[in-house]
Amino acid sequence: MIRTPTLPRLAPSTVRRSRLERWLSTHASIPLRLLIAPAGCGKTTAVLKYLPHSQIDAAYCALPEGCSAGGLREEIARALALAAVPDSYEALIEALRGAVAVPTELVVDDADNAASDAIALLARLFEDAPASLTFVYCLRSRAALDAKAWIARGLAVLCDANRLAFDPAEVSLLAEACGVPYTHVDIGRLIEESDGWAIVVSGAIRSASEDERSLNDAYDQWQNRYGQFFTEFIAADLDRASEEDRALVRSIIAGAACDDEDRLQRLEIQGLFVVNDSGERRPFRAIRSLRSGRGRLSPSARFAPMVVRMFARFSASIDGNEIEWVRRRDQQLVKYLLLKPTGSATRGELAAAFWPDADKHLAAQSVRTACSNIRKALAKVVGYAAVDLYFRADPDVCLDLSNVVADVRRFTAHVGDGDADFDRGDLKEAAVHYRAADELYTGRLLDGDVPEPWFAVQAQLLEDRCALVLERLAEAAFEDGDLPTAAQYALRAQKIHPEQPGIVRLLARVSPQHSAVPTDPSSLEEHRRRRTSA
Repeated sequence: MIRTPTLPRLAPSTVRRSRLERWLSTHASIPLRLLIAPAGCGKTTAVLKYLPHSQIDAAYCALPEGCSAGGLREEIARALALAAVPDSYEALIEALRGAVAVPTELVVDDADNAASDAIALLARLFEDAPASLTFVYCLRSRAALDAKAWIARGLAVLCDANRLAFDPAEVSLLAEACGVPYTHVDIGRLIEESDGWAIVVSGAIRSASEDERSLNDAYDQWQNRYGQFFTEFIAADLDRASEEDRALVRSIIAGAACDDEDRLQRLEIQGLFVVNDSGERRPFRAIRSLRSGRGRLSPSARFAPMVVRMFARFSASIDGNEIEWVRRRDQQLVKYLLLKPTGSATRGELAAAFWPDADKHLAAQSVRTACSNIRKALAKVVGYAAVDLYFRADPDVCLDLSNVVADVRRFTAHVGDGDADFDRGDLKEAAVHYRAADELYTGRLLDGDVPEPWFAVQAQLLEDRCALVLERLAEAAFEDGDLPTAAQYALRAQKIHPEQPGIVRLLARVSPQHSAVPTDPSSLEEHRRRRTSA
């Protein structure tokens, strides 16, 4: 139940990000969840999409600029629909203990807009409030609230800019929601150019949708059309920074290099558009590109992801160039790594999988030869200098999954997100992910290969998951009253598992040819009513 009378509106094409919602719901029992990231990273959108589907009572407030302690008490009272605004901190705690009898979560958005007395109140509130009430603070700057001790004590958890960044599955989901055609290469490039920064990703995709363009050059088109508005957005956020920090960010926008780690760390702590990229701090790439292309990545500096198809026949390409493998066995090692959760395997594991009967030393040499051949095949496409962006063999043999877009991994991610929505009872949102998964499943895993033990089991598991996806899509279409579509999904599921009792029963329910399922609207409504009340 949402306690707050009204929530802020969101853009119609905004999508739910199941990965972030899982993080929020998984940590709902922690006294404080912190979403700390620069402006435009999607903090507000994430919580507003999450709250209506929360498994516990929820409330939301956003603090105005310079909000005092009294103003904070007023915002909390309004959010939780308290009978009156408490006139002191002690009265607030007492009111919360009386009003929050069941598990409830309260989002305090724009928490760093609070004045010093309100900041002091926020620092105490989540510890003094009743155990049934947990908090989400959304803010741009880590300097506003020193949360290190809270996190160390297990009282708080942190979602930062890296976690909030859009990943390939989320970019594809938003593009699909906006009707923007894309390739996997387009998605990789947009993420590279934007760092997954929500305001840039969503802006580029919506701009492409407005112009009925593909995702291919969406970033450049968005920058040309809306670059001035984006510049004004950045300038408005800089107004809260010190003059020294404003000058530094403006110099970066103007194209100046900044290699001073201390200064970059200060900007990052203040939420001023610096990201910690695997321990190395740097400005968001979109910040550097504000000045008419200054600081943009040159085409030679870009690298496209490896795009892999594993359903039906295997193929792998980089920037449209098919990879020509030296031997079939080298290609099989790549397939094996792609099916590993981490994309990596020890040399001993590969030797046991592909040369089980060979002498130990000969098997080790075979692994070394295969790794060398894989590097040669990749180097023909990207050059030896860039091979390590995709493949490494020291000490373990691994693919860098951040630079690989594989249909099987995207399928699994969509099914996982769909299952999470389905378990929450949100069949409509689950169907969005299930439809995306269905489009990816074009045939059995590695159907063109001779069956081998190392992938045969996974092929069957993936086919079983596809059948479940089709079954649930049929259920969703049936709930929407679309019986022909429901029957099509059910028939496809039956082709995979002809004798599965659940699928047979489902087909009987959704097919117009079966009298058990009425086809006229009034009878369908009565049928749904009986199912709901049963």
